[in-house]
Amino acid sequence: MPDPSLKSTLLAKKWFGFDLDDTLHEFRKASSQASESVFQAIHTEHGINLDTLRPTYANILRTSTANAFTDGRSSMEYRRERFTQLLQAQNAINIEKKNIDLLLDIYQSSLQSNLALKPGVVELFRSLKQLGKNIIVITEGPADAQEWTVQELGIDSYVDILVTTNEIGRSKVDGLFGTVLKKYGIDAEEIVYFGDNEVRDVRAALQSGILAILYDEKGRSGEDLRIDVVRISSWRDLQDIL
Repeated sequence: MPDPSLKSTLLAKKWFGFDLDDTLHEFRKASSQASESVFQAIHTEHGINLDTLRPTYANILRTSTANAFTDGRSSMEYRRERFTQLLQAQNAINIEKKNIDLLLDIYQSSLQSNLALKPGVVELFRSLKQLGKNIIVITEGPADAQEWTVQELGIDSYVDILVTTNEIGRSKVDGLFGTVLKKYGIDAEEIVYFGDNEVRDVRAALQSGILAILYDEKGRSGEDLRIDVVRISSWRDLQDIL
């Protein structure tokens, strides 16, 4: 059970901040399905085994996302680079712009059809607005992709500010939160931030003096976490607290 004082602490906050991917929506599921659609297209065109494509792409992802999208490029530029590397790694033929464009279209279409909010997000956001709270989404990723995602999820009308690492040029663990507070004139005491990653969300926000709460729908044990953190397991639980 949450601390009884948590309600009063939260209600005193003017700003409610949220991570986006895997906090407000099912990013891993949607992106995995979109990637799988690309693999299927490559398999059909080039006969490359799916079990070869999957680990190769996973390795490309680990390398290409290491900078947390802080270099200002668009989502299409990132994806084009990754799909080109994937084909090059398999010595596939016809690595032409039109072929990559097709893979980009396949990925985007699949991603769009698989986007899904976490349960209770819309109801929570409505409640926050009724309480007069401001909502800010602070997330890693290309600005254009995250803006598109917020719109496709249908929550753009609730979000007062959307900030990405791509826009600011800093990752969450490299001063993003402090930079955001300064840019928008928000005092650390005025905001609470929710995210699903202990290190990149909770610890990074705490280092900037922000009350940070772990979105922990899987109910990880204390041994799985590096720090003792306040956590919630669902957005409906948070709404009940408020």
